[in-house]
Amino acid sequence: MHPSEDAQPEGGARAVFAALAAADSDEAALARFAALFAGPGDPAIERMKQRMQPTAPTAESPPASATSPWKPPQERVLAAAAWVGRLESVDHDYVEVIGTAWLVRPDVAVTRRRPVATSLNQLDRGERILQIGLGDIHSIVKVLEVLYLSPDCDLAFLRVAPQPSHIELATELDHHHDLAVLAPAGDPGEAASVTAISTGKWLAPGHLLEISAQRLRHDCPGWSRGVGGPLIDLARGQAVGLALDGGTALPAWLLRDRLDRLLR
Repeated sequence: MHPSEDAQPEGGARAVFAALAAADSDEAALARFAALFAGPGDPAIERMKQRMQPTAPTAESPPASATSPWKPPQERVLAAAAWVGRLESVDHDYVEVIGTAWLVRPDVAVTRRRPVATSLNQLDRGERILQIGLGDIHSIVKVLEVLYLSPDCDLAFLRVAPQPSHIELATELDHHHDLAVLAPAGDPGEAASVTAISTGKWLAPGHLLEISAQRLRHDCPGWSRGVGGPLIDLARGQAVGLALDGGTALPAWLLRDRLDRLLR
C-alpha cells in the first residue's frame, strides 16, 4: 500500500529531524538546518516553511489593542470591584452616603472608623441602619452589626449578610507591582486622574512609596469616595491595604491581624 501524497511530506519531515539528530554537534545540526531552509526543492522543508508563515490578518481578525498609560485591569481586579461599595446610612426613606466599604470576608466588611463612630448613637437607638450599596438598587448588602471600632487607627469592621465572595487580603507586598485605589465613582469633576472600570467603579493607579508597620504611603490619585476603598495589587487582584487620606493606607497585615483576633 502506497502512502498518500499528503503523508509523504510528513515522512520527509521525520527524515529531516532524524538527520539533524545524527549531527556531530548542535552547531553542525543548526548549520545543516539553515542550509536546508535556504535551498529549494525538499517537500518537507517547503511544508514547514508554509506552516511557519504568520497568518495574514482578515476582516474577522480582532483589532490590535490601543496603547494605554497603564495596563488594563485583569479579570480578578474586575472581580474585586464587585465587592466594593458605598457605605450608606439609612433613616427611613433618606439614604446618605457616609463612606466606602468592601468585603474582606463573605460576612465581614471593612471601612474607616470615623463615619461609623459618628452614626453609632443613632444606630444603637435604632434610628438608623447601615447598608453597603455594591452597585444598583438590587445590590444592597445589609449591615447586621458593628463588630469593631479601632481605638488607635481609622479602622472598623462590620458584620454583613453573607455574600458569595469577597476581596482577598494580600499575604505579601511586591514593590514592583503597580497598585490602584478601587472605589465607587465620585463627582465628574474628580475624574481627571482615574479610570472607570465597571458601572459606578473607579480605579486610580499608582505606586508604593513607603512601608512601615502601621502605614503604607502611595501616589495613587485620590477622590472623596476613594478614602475607605481597598488599595489593590493590580497583578494579583488582592488588597494590600485600606486607603486613607493623603496617599496613605492601613496595611493588609494590620487588617488581617485585627480581624483574626476579633474572630477567634
